Amino acid sequence: MTLPLALAALLLAAPPDPTVVDQVETLLGSIDTRIPVARWKGLGPAAVPVLAGIATAGERMPSKRSRALVALGAADAAEGERVARALVDAADAPPTVRQAAVRTLGHLLDPAGLRAALAPVLRSGPDATLRGVAAETLARHAPAEGCTEVIDQVGLEAPGDRVRFERAATLCAGR
Repeated sequence: MTLPLALAALLLAAPPDPTVVDQVETLLGSIDTRIPVARWKGLGPAAVPVLAGIATAGERMPSKRSRALVALGAADAAEGERVARALVDAADAPPTVRQAAVRTLGHLLDPAGLRAALAPVLRSGPDATLRGVAAETLARHAPAEGCTEVIDQVGLEAPGDRVRFERAATLCAGR
C-alpha cells in the first residue's frame, strides 16, 4: 500500500473528530438556510465519512439523510456518487432518500453517465414519483441524451401518474 493510500485508510478507520461531527450536525440542522458548496468543502475530508454515515444510516430521519447525501456530493464528488448510486438502488431506502440520490447524481455525472445511471430508474423505478424525479433530472441535466426516453416513458405511464412527469416533459419540449 502506498503512503497516501495508507494514510487515507487510517483516516477512514479513525473515529470521527467530534468537532467535525458537531459542525456537520449543525449545518444539517439548519433547514431554512441553504449551505453553500464551499462551506461543505471547507469542512475538509474529515466530514466525508460523517456525511456518508448519516446518508446511509437507516435509523436517521429521511430528511436528514437526504440533506447529508446532497452535502456529501458537494464535499466529495466521488464519494457522493458512490453513495448516491447505492441509495438509488436501495429498495429499503425511504423514497425521499432515493429521490435525493437521483438528484445528487444529476449534479455529479456527465450527461452520458447520467443517462446510463438513470435510464433503468426511469423505466422500472418502484413508483411513479421516483420515475418522475429521474425524468426531471435527465431533462434538466442531460436533455440531449435523455429526453427521447423521458417522452417515451410518459406515454407508458398510467394516466394518473403522468402528472409526475409534467416538469420533465415541459423541459424536454423546450430544448
